[in-house]
Amino acid sequence: MRKSKCRQALTALVAITSLGSCLALNAEPSEAKKVTGRTELTVPAAKIGRITKKTSLYNGKGRKIKKSTLKKGEKLALVGKVKINKKKYYRVGYNKYVLAKYVTIIKPTPQQDTTNPSTSTPVTPTTPNTNKTPKTPTTPNTNATSETPKTPSKSKDDAVSNFSISDFRKAFLDGLNAERADRGLSPVTEDSHYDEVVQERTKLLPNNFSHFDSNNKFILEKFFEDANIKSASVAECIAMFPWGFSVDHSTNDLVPAKNASSALVAQGMLYEYIYNDAASNWGHRDILLNPKDKTIGLGAVIGQSDQIFSSVGVTY
Repeated sequence: MRKSKCRQALTALVAITSLGSCLALNAEPSEAKKVTGRTELTVPAAKIGRITKKTSLYNGKGRKIKKSTLKKGEKLALVGKVKINKKKYYRVGYNKYVLAKYVTIIKPTPQQDTTNPSTSTPVTPTTPNTNKTPKTPTTPNTNATSETPKTPSKSKDDAVSNFSISDFRKAFLDGLNAERADRGLSPVTEDSHYDEVVQERTKLLPNNFSHFDSNNKFILEKFFEDANIKSASVAECIAMFPWGFSVDHSTNDLVPAKNASSALVAQGMLYEYIYNDAASNWGHRDILLNPKDKTIGLGAVIGQSDQIFSSVGVTY
């Protein structure tokens, strides 16, 4: 993802993304678990840049791409640094680059948990060997930080316009439940109503890549409340991931993919949540592999520069 965050809250009455069949919606709400805490997490290998001056995107030959203006303050996932015509650029998507001098790197935010332990404590999975080695490491197609950027040939079928939310959801759910099964955990259920609500929430991410609004209110929680979804616990993981790339499991670097797909984006996000989360104290992993998890909702939208933004809402 090159960037992902995660926010977990345990509350008495929390709205969720969809009315999952695994939720006891008629259960009496507890009044003891009021949460004022938050956990904001950043994936370690991720590099997120903030645009410092209005600029354009460039192609691999150093030429401006028409109608590709980047606004000051915009955030992008960075896929390595390269030199084109003696100028330094960051790769931000398929054959898309931004001048390095107009980008400032956002330092990873260490885990900040202000939850009062006496009122609410996030649950950590008790199943051993949670951080297992991936079964099928990928082989990089090219060096993402080479001096001469090389991009694999791309067909019309590989265009980001072919992104499919249904394919993304299926790949993420299948992959997550496979990881849970490997650890002896019960599968989670995806609910269509949760999906609808989380999808609407996800539309805010390209302009506000945060769990919180301008009033420091938990955005997903508000969406759940408006949808009249109640649960004892709600957690959210958010991420951005460039279309047309995959993760080299041996180095945790992003590499251009031979064939871009919605499933590949989902697999890349899931891999980093579970296997590349040390800087976040494994907070994303612990949320997605919590033995108590019951229902999830998944949202994903296409942002600037072929970046896919996603939110995962998890409840029990």
